[in-house]
Amino acid sequence: MLNESTKKLIEELTKKLEASKESISSSFGEILVLLIEKLQLSQDKEFVFLLAGRTGVGKSSTVNSLLGQQIATVGKYDPTTMDVQEYEHEINGVKCSIIDTPGLCDEIPEKGNNEKYIELIQRQVKQIDLLWFVTRLDESRVDGSEKQGIQIISEAFTPTVWEHSVIVFTRANNADDYLEELAERTKRIRNEIAKHTGNEIANKIPAVAVDNKSQTTPDGKRWLEELYTQVFIRMTERGAIPFLMATASRINKSQSNKNSKEPNWNFYNKSESQNEADSESEFNVNDFIFTKFQKEEIKKKIIEVIPALAIAGAGVGATIGGPVGAAIGGVIGATIGSIFYFLS
Repeated sequence: MLNESTKKLIEELTKKLEASKESISSSFGEILVLLIEKLQLSQDKEFVFLLAGRTGVGKSSTVNSLLGQQIATVGKYDPTTMDVQEYEHEINGVKCSIIDTPGLCDEIPEKGNNEKYIELIQRQVKQIDLLWFVTRLDESRVDGSEKQGIQIISEAFTPTVWEHSVIVFTRANNADDYLEELAERTKRIRNEIAKHTGNEIANKIPAVAVDNKSQTTPDGKRWLEELYTQVFIRMTERGAIPFLMATASRINKSQSNKNSKEPNWNFYNKSESQNEADSESEFNVNDFIFTKFQKEEIKKKIIEVIPALAIAGAGVGATIGGPVGAAIGGVIGATIGSIFYFLS
């Protein structure tokens, strides 16, 4: 429930907005109340990413780049044993868990004991909001260990787990023919997944190429915003709002700095002892630069998880959402600002 001070603030904001903007609906105050209540309920929840892929392909680096913090440990494991490792973290007061599966897609002695590993991950993994299947773009085939990993995931969580998944190709700039290799590798991974799910599920899984050493892929496009977009729209409804709340401050900051020519890049320093194959330089991008299409896709997902916003209209956009969010303050205010930015 909203406290009295928040209710009064909403009433004042609504009156000011209605007085200055003819396009603002008279029901804006009611929408704002519903939105705040939804965000309050989501603030104590968490989102969970499950990472699958061979050791050293860049799983942790890519997650850290997306979230703007070093959450998952990079280069900690050698591909010697099957395990489940969970990293619990808090971003802007929102809890998240990154679950890595070292050994799942590696050629190791324990590989033949699938039932043991299925039991292990079923026991330790109780919630998955998004499955990341991470592999290198500059490799031509789906090797036996990756095929086995896909099979184990499908059996442990049922094939429907792939309905909330993304395929992430790392080392995009190492590809000889980027677009051709991206299309071919996507087809091969989907075909392997389809053996367990059927084509309908497999062919809908988006593929995103990334390179943790560069802002862009070889076609000159920024990959971070595309990764954010696909991650958000493929997440479960349960995890989508906490993820948006955790990243809202970065979205809002990108709007306040949108006139700057270049993003602010901060590279993490890594120790020489870290696994060489997973030692791609990570970066923290303070600015997101979403395309019109990406904004529209994110908007669709936001309305899917918060249907009341469908009647807010484009008039309640970034110019209104920003001030409203700033007035309310905190992570809820930041999330309101970012939501209205995507609605504009």
